[in-house]
Amino acid sequence: MPLTHLLWSAVTPKTTAPPAVPPPSQGEAAPVQPSPAPPPPRSSVNLYELTFGSVCGVCAGVFVKKGARAVAFVMGGVFVLLQYLGSLSLVRVDWGRTATRFENLFYTTDATGAKRPPNVGSLFRWIIDFLTADFQQRASFIAGFTLGLRIG
Repeated sequence: MPLTHLLWSAVTPKTTAPPAVPPPSQGEAAPVQPSPAPPPPRSSVNLYELTFGSVCGVCAGVFVKKGARAVAFVMGGVFVLLQYLGSLSLVRVDWGRTATRFENLFYTTDATGAKRPPNVGSLFRWIIDFLTADFQQRASFIAGFTLGLRIG
């Protein structure tokens, strides 16, 4: 071998060819090649065209998610503390009265007079209505808000 060929082969990366598949015999089926994976879906948010509404929505979504997590942490801690103090007979909590106050505060009454508990949809509608009051970019805000809830 000439010296240039040896040097060139030392510098270039070695590629390995895929193993050759022998042709199928008469009784065998041809091997099935896996189809390549489809490309990932494109994002509906264009990072170069963020509007004022979508930026406000992302920021509000992150804030609401982090705030809800903090509130849940604090309320869970208060519940555990009350249960612990109750087990030591230091305090007595009337959970029935607490549940009644919660129902009076958060439950809604429909047209038939039945009380309905809050659900995630009503909470989301209330938050969106509250945050987008007198805000013109409502549609882009909602898209940004849901994105902020997801990434927050």
